[in-house]
Amino acid sequence: MPKLSARLLFLALLSTLASASWWVHYAALFSSGGTINPKGVPKFFLHEVISTRFSPSGSVKSILEFDSIVYSESENESQLVRPKLVFHNNSASKLTVTADAGITKNNETIDLIGNVTLKIEGDKPSPTNVTTTFATVEIPSQIARTDYKTTITRQSLIGFSHGFRYHVQDGLLDLLSKVTMTYDD
Repeated sequence: MPKLSARLLFLALLSTLASASWWVHYAALFSSGGTINPKGVPKFFLHEVISTRFSPSGSVKSILEFDSIVYSESENESQLVRPKLVFHNNSASKLTVTADAGITKNNETIDLIGNVTLKIEGDKPSPTNVTTTFATVEIPSQIARTDYKTTITRQSLIGFSHGFRYHVQDGLLDLLSKVTMTYDD
């Protein structure tokens, strides 16, 4: 008899556990009375996104691409994976910014992290490349900036700076320290 009651007790406990987990999963989580939302859980997750902004005249102003985005409502921020931002100032001038990751809190300013590269293409056949580990891009004003160490390359020239400001509309790269360009053989 003790073996039978131990088995019945085990089956009763297992049945209670199964019905409780079913209730928590189906009844409690999806009831109209209230939902359980753990803090820090992403609000949404998107994969392979392309966002295009147009000027009032209808021409493409900027294109933002990224592999994925996770939005967290508790932190009120979006985390981007491998963002790529392309600014089209005119048909002859283009700025492409790529990074390993990015964080935005207002969808207007993106903090880029990791291997951040700016490729400035103009009328000239050789683009200017600027690399750093952190940069901030302000999309509406079309400004990229950083105060971190920066490497500038153009053809076989290489230089180092402590920060820059790049204004897409003006096409000017303002280096924040004295820079000596040397030939890289």
